[in-house]
Amino acid sequence: MSETQTPAISLRGVNREFRRPRTSLTGTPAVVHAVRDVSLDIQPGERFGLVGESGSGKSTLLKMISGLDRPTSGEIHIEGQPIHDRSVRKLRWLRRRLQLVFQDPMGSLDPRMRIREIIAEPLAAQGIPRGDKINELLERVGMSTDAARRFPHQFSGGQRQRISVARALAPDPHILVADEPVSALDVSVRAQVLNLIDEVVDGFDLTLVFVSHDLSVVRHVCDRVAVMRAGEIVEVGTTEQLYEDPQHAYTQQLLASVPRLSEALAGASAAQLAARTRAALAGSGAQDEADVAALAEEGARADAGAAGGGGVPAEDIRHDRHEDEGGTIG
Repeated sequence: MSETQTPAISLRGVNREFRRPRTSLTGTPAVVHAVRDVSLDIQPGERFGLVGESGSGKSTLLKMISGLDRPTSGEIHIEGQPIHDRSVRKLRWLRRRLQLVFQDPMGSLDPRMRIREIIAEPLAAQGIPRGDKINELLERVGMSTDAARRFPHQFSGGQRQRISVARALAPDPHILVADEPVSALDVSVRAQVLNLIDEVVDGFDLTLVFVSHDLSVVRHVCDRVAVMRAGEIVEVGTTEQLYEDPQHAYTQQLLASVPRLSEALAGASAAQLAARTRAALAGSGAQDEADVAALAEEGARADAGAAGGGGVPAEDIRHDRHEDEGGTIG
């Protein structure tokens, strides 16, 4: 990759503030800093992950990158073109270069439209002839061409997300932004959708921005990852660096808190898993002992509930094991 290549996405000093409603006539409304001084570059063809807990600012940053929101201050450039100071009417070109796949496929598909109309919608908005493209896109995402005449409610969640991917690919974008694209899906189909995204990113030579709170999913999909906390980017690195040698205490805490399914299936109790997390945090130098202690207490309560008959039935555990084996994401 050339050192002088124009980044697909470039952010410089991006901030986004929201004012809370006034609580009195004389008081000053409080300000929420959703995104704080974010600067980063995403190169063409890169698979870039953005991770963090709920409320960390991921979605707000995503909206600004997609031109759906404007920063309070700072600059955002897409393929060298500024979008931070442009009105919605002047961002029509962006809709063709950048497309989104949303978290909830049912919520993002119009239930009154047939699938062929849904996929053709971005083509019509850009004045692009549809030709045979609808059928080609359906086949590309693993759907039958017969699906074109049906409605969204006639498909499963995984199939609806495939349709969402087909719609995003319709105008031949350069950048694909995926906002928690598998978090609303069953475990058994997550791997299939992730593999589909992997295939289309390669097949269409796309730049991918993948937003998720699931670290195992990001590890499967992305080349480089940024970790967000309280609106700030606290660490950026390659996927291998981030998972093998995290530098920031918050990143270490996130990785230490990832559940280990194999341990749970082997019979480890919730309290034991919490104790392992506590030890990992202490070893990494994290200082958030109060939160870790609360986690251990929560695990102990869960064990007590299981002993009293509130646990997961053995047949459900066997079912979960079968789904995990059939849909592993690595």
